Amino acid sequence: MPAIVYSPEDIVSAGAARALKEIVPFEEVEPAAGNRHFRHGDLDLFELPRHHLYADHLDELGADLLIVLSRHSSAQSVPAFTVHPMGNWSTEARLGGRPKDLATAAPVAMLRTLRALSEADTNGLQVTYEATHHGPFLNTPSFYAEVGGNESTWTDRRLLAILAGSVHASLTKEAPYEKVALGIGGLHYESKFARLALEGKYAFAHMMSKHYVREIDMLEKAATRSSPRPEVAVIEWKSLSSETRKPILARLGEIGLDYVRV
Repeated sequence: MPAIVYSPEDIVSAGAARALKEIVPFEEVEPAAGNRHFRHGDLDLFELPRHHLYADHLDELGADLLIVLSRHSSAQSVPAFTVHPMGNWSTEARLGGRPKDLATAAPVAMLRTLRALSEADTNGLQVTYEATHHGPFLNTPSFYAEVGGNESTWTDRRLLAILAGSVHASLTKEAPYEKVALGIGGLHYESKFARLALEGKYAFAHMMSKHYVREIDMLEKAATRSSPRPEVAVIEWKSLSSETRKPILARLGEIGLDYVRV
């Protein structure tokens, strides 16, 4: 069964969970793995006792999909709806997870949420993928669904309701795609990959921004830590120098993953 996860320590997470409870008539049931547990039909909602970034225990819930409601913050305070897989490309793991390790991506479910958000009346807020970043580390297919910006967007009841409603709708919503893809290149906000996804071309799994493309030893893990697994690597070609691309293409060849340029 799918499960949605929230933390009272996160203003968006808690607010979106409140909005979700107004949409879905959850009933509280016995706690599970130390988390408050709400259920309606085959949908579970869990309230975590600590911040979701460090909730590596969520595999114990036995869900087949985990969606984490969250606030997104950035130096630029970009107002946006974002979705992204979890993991750390480098040895730095400041925000949970494990150094140089990736959670299991859920590319098709993530695409469905991206599409549901894009079809909502967002008053012009950007809807995009973010590159893979931060924890927790999970084996269960999982992803984050977020509202980004500042205090005004994080507390906007309408935006929180859009996030909650889109996540809920995505659980029964189909989203066309041709292939599951590993994304390489681009910036942290992977707007080109999001456009290709919304055009029905790809459901993206892990996305490695240009800031981490020298971590080529992580490409095999990125290709395997996904359910379903990527069939192709999509490379934002112009964001990478020719010197940087050569070892990436060589490594993709070694692991047997074809690539396309965009």
